[in-house]
Amino acid sequence: MNSKERVLATVNHVEPDRVPVDMWALPPVTDRLRAHFDVDDDESVWQALGIDLRSVWPAYAGPPLETFDDGSYMDWWGVRKATFGPFEDVVVAPLADAQTPADLDAHTWPDPDWFDYEGMRPVCEALSDEYALVVRDPGPNATCVLRVSMFLRGMEQFMMDLAVNPDLARAIVTRVETFYLEFNRRILETVGDLTDIYFIADDVGTQTNLLVSPKMFHRFIAPSLRRFIVQAKEYGQLAMYHTDGAVRRLIPDFIEMGVDILNPIQTSAAHMDPESLKRDFGHALCFHGALDIITVLSSGTPSQVRAEVERLFNILGPGGGFILAPTNNIMPETPVENILALYETARTIGRYH
Repeated sequence: MNSKERVLATVNHVEPDRVPVDMWALPPVTDRLRAHFDVDDDESVWQALGIDLRSVWPAYAGPPLETFDDGSYMDWWGVRKATFGPFEDVVVAPLADAQTPADLDAHTWPDPDWFDYEGMRPVCEALSDEYALVVRDPGPNATCVLRVSMFLRGMEQFMMDLAVNPDLARAIVTRVETFYLEFNRRILETVGDLTDIYFIADDVGTQTNLLVSPKMFHRFIAPSLRRFIVQAKEYGQLAMYHTDGAVRRLIPDFIEMGVDILNPIQTSAAHMDPESLKRDFGHALCFHGALDIITVLSSGTPSQVRAEVERLFNILGPGGGFILAPTNNIMPETPVENILALYETARTIGRYH
């Protein structure tokens, strides 16, 4: 069973030969792993660790993006950002002063023409027979509406808009959704015959509760999410939805909308224990993630990592429906020994037959 077969089997709730594994990591982590394995590229790292999925995304080929003397830079949404270590933060939210939907016309919105879709084709052809391919930006620009709207408007201001300026909030969401629907269409027209999973990312949870109320979710976010999922499935893609945090209350809605794979299963958040998630939703969802990057992978020992991998496999693995992965990008402070313990254990303890 190769990686692609392994992933597709488990998403369809069939036990494969072993639990599939995935990995997201910040650049300092992959730098150290390349040095550890004495290889020159990240693909060689994924192969050495036995990673079963690969992410693909079109390269930006639009107008040059402005950079500033303080080291900050403009992204293709027109949001000015700065990098702090391996992370980035919003410096200037370009729509912060908007008052009405008409004010949005003055902003320079991204154009789907700015991306190299054809350049994805040879990459996908080289990988698609062996690996499950996920259409996913490894950065912050994966398909979404809430996250980009908060970047454009400012998080606090956009949250206020949902309550006191709903017409403006809805207009921003509509602009973002319209871009992604056309962007996605062009990707899937070009490589949808080779890709397997479409990734949608919109964090709607905090550590203890929802970031937005269920009412606000259904009013402002769910309609776009539903259209993204419908579009993905029209091109034969599985729908993978990313949201951190305590989102248990919304999981039935995710299922109803057609989500196939839920990521990251933040088990440290309230009411996100893997036992009850598997019991209540394991028949309908494939869980992706669950290995905590903070309490286990970053600060634990290799033996603790091995014990947690075994625990998660025993809970989430039976009957398929589980792709083991860290709950987010592996942090720079994570010991290489812990990363190796994660994937070595998955290859041994994570076997079904």
